[in-house]
Amino acid sequence: MKTKTKVSVGILSLLCGILLVSPACTAGLFSIGTKKNTIETQETSQSQYWALLFAVGVYEGNPDAERPEMLEACDNLYTTLTDSPEYWSSSNIHTVKASQATLQNLIKELLWLRKNSNNEDYVLVYLTTHGNHLYNAQSLPWDLPPKDEADGSDEILLMYNGYSQWYGIIWDDLLNFFLSMIKCKGLCLIVDSCYSGGFKDPEYNAIPHNTFTAKSFEAGLVEDLSVDGRIVLMSSMESEISYGSFFSDGLIGGFQGWGDLFGNNDGINSAEEAYDIAKTYTELWSDQTTTIADGYSGEFPVTT
Repeated sequence: MKTKTKVSVGILSLLCGILLVSPACTAGLFSIGTKKNTIETQETSQSQYWALLFAVGVYEGNPDAERPEMLEACDNLYTTLTDSPEYWSSSNIHTVKASQATLQNLIKELLWLRKNSNNEDYVLVYLTTHGNHLYNAQSLPWDLPPKDEADGSDEILLMYNGYSQWYGIIWDDLLNFFLSMIKCKGLCLIVDSCYSGGFKDPEYNAIPHNTFTAKSFEAGLVEDLSVDGRIVLMSSMESEISYGSFFSDGLIGGFQGWGDLFGNNDGINSAEEAYDIAKTYTELWSDQTTTIADGYSGEFPVTT
């Protein structure tokens, strides 16, 4: 899931400014028949579960880049979550796919999470698309402020119009800006794309979760994508491409029951347990190395 993208410093700088002042910014592969145990969930009586499932898979002006398996994985994940009504309500899950998967709609949905989630809630954000490193107009690696990339290049994710429009991408720091505004007890970010391991950068002037502001962003004080209360699951290392949807399929299998079966068998399929299944499955069938950054205390509950 790789593409080559060139953008100018002036254009992306302008985009940053527009996003910060715009009204929008202020507003079953592994199915098994196991019997579910009666369990005491980890949520409090005030807790709710919220999810954004964002799969591109279709690209304006570039049919050769299309990956229908991304859309299928997104549908399978939705079905898997709603099969656990103890946690998930369909009204709390938004799915964005194909031609609707634009940067504008991604930001809109992240702000929907910000508006609805509170400090007692759990949030899951799933992103699958082509990914790459960011290059400037001279084809040189480009690390937008804050300067937090050891290799000198931010990681980007391609939107539906990522091949046809200069603004059809999101980079790691901008994604983190919006994630950091979401109030929640725990946040699970899943990125299935090439070079997705770069979405966990070395700590750079980290500030506490849920205290991120536009002022701190402008000052260059952006927190790491992996912070307290957040777990990040990535399909490959920062220097690797990602193949198909092996990682997503493995995670879905983990959420469908294999995670807990080969985990602590407490009746809950956690993000950590599902990752163990996905890691084994992905590295068995593809030449890529999965990555995890776990800042959540304990295990992040996803399904039962």
